[in-house]
Amino acid sequence: MKIIHWIIFGLAGWVMLVPFLGDDIFQVIFPLSTVTDTELVGLLRWDDLFVGLAIGLLALVVVTLEQPTVRTAGLRSMHWMQFGLGAWIATAPFALDFDMTAFTWSHFVTGMFVAVFALIQINLEGAKH
Repeated sequence: MKIIHWIIFGLAGWVMLVPFLGDDIFQVIFPLSTVTDTELVGLLRWDDLFVGLAIGLLALVVVTLEQPTVRTAGLRSMHWMQFGLGAWIATAPFALDFDMTAFTWSHFVTGMFVAVFALIQINLEGAKH
């Protein structure tokens, strides 16, 4: 199902954009909070940029190479890589000790969706062999 790959691609875009836009949105919603750029930049921007790029590139590669009748070990391994990266996005707030609840929940939910969608693809590939 290619739609799942496009959903994962969209989630990867979200992962990449939130750290760059999220601090500004957070300041508009909570103008009196003390969000420092040092905390946010240090914990989110580069990690999320590269992990989001990796998830997005994997989704694009899989969606272009995947055929309805042919399954390969390479495509299955790309789904496992997406699962691992989604799991990292979900657990990163806890591993890096975020103190911002909104970003923690955004990461956790987005990472869980990426991981679950990757597992769905792995399961669908196993059912078609």
